[in-house]
Amino acid sequence: MIKNFQNVKEMNNVCVPARFPLDNAATIYPACRTRNWNNVYRFAIVFKDEINPVFLQQAVDDFYSRMPTYFVRLRTGAFWYYFERIRHSKVVVQEDYYPCRAVNLFSSEKPCFRVMYYKRRLSLECFHGVADGGASLIFIKSIAARYLQLLGHDIEISGDLLDCNDSFSKAEFEDSFKRHAVKVKGVKRKEASSLQYDADPIPNYYKVIHGLIPVEDLKAISREYRITITEYLVAVLLYAFYLDAPKPCKKPIKVSVPISLRNSFESSSLRNFSLYTNIGFDAPKKDDYTFEEILEEIRGKLREGMEKEALLKAFSKNVGDAGNPFVRFMPNAIKRHVLNFGFRKIGQNQFIASITNLGIAKMPEAAMRYIDRFEVLLGETPIKHIAIALISDGKNMNISFTSNAARTNVQRDFFTFLSQKGVKVRIECNDKESWLRQ
Repeated sequence: MIKNFQNVKEMNNVCVPARFPLDNAATIYPACRTRNWNNVYRFAIVFKDEINPVFLQQAVDDFYSRMPTYFVRLRTGAFWYYFERIRHSKVVVQEDYYPCRAVNLFSSEKPCFRVMYYKRRLSLECFHGVADGGASLIFIKSIAARYLQLLGHDIEISGDLLDCNDSFSKAEFEDSFKRHAVKVKGVKRKEASSLQYDADPIPNYYKVIHGLIPVEDLKAISREYRITITEYLVAVLLYAFYLDAPKPCKKPIKVSVPISLRNSFESSSLRNFSLYTNIGFDAPKKDDYTFEEILEEIRGKLREGMEKEALLKAFSKNVGDAGNPFVRFMPNAIKRHVLNFGFRKIGQNQFIASITNLGIAKMPEAAMRYIDRFEVLLGETPIKHIAIALISDGKNMNISFTSNAARTNVQRDFFTFLSQKGVKVRIECNDKESWLRQ
């Protein structure tokens, strides 16, 4: 066994076995991977001073036993994939490549996540099969708090921050889907397909456009329409896609919105426990939609999708299907092709893009003195060429578009619309030329 880590406890966490199955939501991610892609997302914290990589590596080392479900590699079983814990915590590297590139899932030395630094930016990139964004946001904040402690700052471990000296618990390890699932009948998956974003992907290309916006501006305009900030931004995004779409539209336009189930169901799981709901409007219904008409079409739909009963039925259906003996004992080689087909031909066709709101990234006030901002990026997929992620520190929201295509019509229309409504927007882009020439 490899033992090239410092100040790391032995693999003695009794609640996490050396090998364990993926949670119910994670099973799709290994199946839909390709040779050069797997589902990876990024969280980043930009500090006010340059990062010391030695202390950062020590902070990660200190969480080896505290977060055992992250220090794993993927393995292939006869009927299912599973995770295997590894004795390797040396994951800190200086960033030198584009964000959200594929993680080596089957490596004998590296786990299914990476920690990177570049000047003032600390980044955590994680394979979605390991955990959802809610869990990984807690993880990177906890690493950041420990890093600041190692620098000599007095940082209290409070709120949802994890103490590296505590033990990982059974509640944090559980598959909450299975614990809360009930038997359901008559739940249908069939849903109308959505218009798709027409763009030509560029190999080894990853465009990031950040829009930095005061939260008070978004609160004010959302109050004007009597909706939440998330609902308002979903409506703006749908309108931007509508402006970009060929006319007349022949299909509905829908976006996929992830929902954390931890808010509705009792769960402390640090694995996956989220679900998606698709929100949109019937674009072929009329020839010339206004923004206000789109907003009225979707008003209340996000709240309906977040109702506890609807969520319970949806993920209980998933758990029930996975437990079907025909599915359980289907050879993994065949099962992968079945799941991959469903992912590409059914699931991905139901929406035009994903938009996720991670809410407020809360840290102790003592830690925020050393932090400039938070970022979250969604990786592209072989089918979806644009994605949107939101995160806030309570004062400013960072809206990040990621894309593997050159054109930026949707991004420009989205931020231009907000600016015309009086919202202050500061744009940062890693491809300035493509932004300006359109």
